[in-house]
Amino acid sequence: MKLLITGGTGTIGKEIINLALKDGVDVNVLTRDKNLNSKRKGLKYFFWNPEKEIIDYKCFDEIDTVINLAGFNVFNYWTKKNKSKILNSRLKSTEFILDEINKKKIKLKSFISASGIQAYKNSYSKQYTENDSELDEKSFLNKVVINWESKVLEYEKIMPFTSFSIMRVGLVLSNEGGLYKVSNNLARFYLLSQIGNGNQWQSWIHVNDAARAFIRCSKEYWKGTYNLVTPNPVTQKVMLESIAKNVNRRIIIPNIPIGLAHIILGELIQILNSSQKVKPLMLNQKKFNYNFSNLDQAIANLTARLYDNMA
Repeated sequence: MKLLITGGTGTIGKEIINLALKDGVDVNVLTRDKNLNSKRKGLKYFFWNPEKEIIDYKCFDEIDTVINLAGFNVFNYWTKKNKSKILNSRLKSTEFILDEINKKKIKLKSFISASGIQAYKNSYSKQYTENDSELDEKSFLNKVVINWESKVLEYEKIMPFTSFSIMRVGLVLSNEGGLYKVSNNLARFYLLSQIGNGNQWQSWIHVNDAARAFIRCSKEYWKGTYNLVTPNPVTQKVMLESIAKNVNRRIIIPNIPIGLAHIILGELIQILNSSQKVKPLMLNQKKFNYNFSNLDQAIANLTARLYDNMA
């Protein structure tokens, strides 16, 4: 087996690369950095620019699976320009690589695309499975992931001999970035605080488990849509308290009102205030074994602390 990864320099991409190489699987990575090279055995970088429709065709040599993670980082201030980048970077890169694979008649066994749990509407009471996605006109990220998934599904009809799968990734806990890294740093200085009432559901997954799910999907050629979350969602309050507790701190700053957070962050507040209680129905059916299904265990692992109750 040989992988081709787009967006391989991101949080999940790096973890997939590390696990794949340890497992003896060769990895090609598409990057916009012409100067990026690797000295690691089995890892090669190839230049591409989807907007200009440029790609090094050597990246396709002997590959079995494409893991599609490319997209402009959503954790940027949501100006009109950045919102356009967030949407179009995902649509254009996905369309471009699938179009090239189809035109070149590359015999691809599977195409795995990232997506997000923002495919589900915000709710404090509903629990969602893979069958419950719905367009929410009030949510920018919802429209992004719905359109992104639709682009992938267009090619599923055109390429019937390739297994297509969509991974709706939840809140990824990682030292590389995202909520955990920011919250951990704030907690150390007693600057951590909840947004709004703190009751927003956080459906999360440790980066190691997320990467393992992608790799298993590539090995077994899964089809369909999968929620990449643990079976144990928590509220934002519980999440932040666990992060603070792990560095021997308490949350002492009062909750930040939504209105004030919106003034500071603009529309980006949609990410911090989102609430989706998501169930990994399809991963459970595949009998996926989590290394980190308990929140305290996952956070302790990220700070290299021992935790007795291993999953």
